Amino acid sequence: MSIEYDFFRPRQAPASVLYDAFQEEALHRKGRDVEEWIRLELEAVHRAACSYAAMHGLVSPSMEDVAAAERIARGSVDYGSKWALMVAEKMVKLGR
Repeated sequence: MSIEYDFFRPRQAPASVLYDAFQEEALHRKGRDVEEWIRLELEAVHRAACSYAAMHGLVSPSMEDVAAAERIARGSVDYGSKWALMVAEKMVKLGR
């Protein structure tokens, strides 16, 4: 079994965690219509962000934050990375 290197994967959490959640959900696109896989990918990234935030004392982004970051990242060659990094930026430490 070979592990492929993903040049676009962020190296640090939480962005890497969000990117991995997106990539895992994207594996299930086949057989789904576009609206369904977009919705499920948004939900996967939002779930991962909220879970990570709760475990690490960060602010959970809203679903709108996740969706807005996804819209901005569309069309970028580094779409998944840009999306994950933008959501991670919203997840500032509590009390800052």
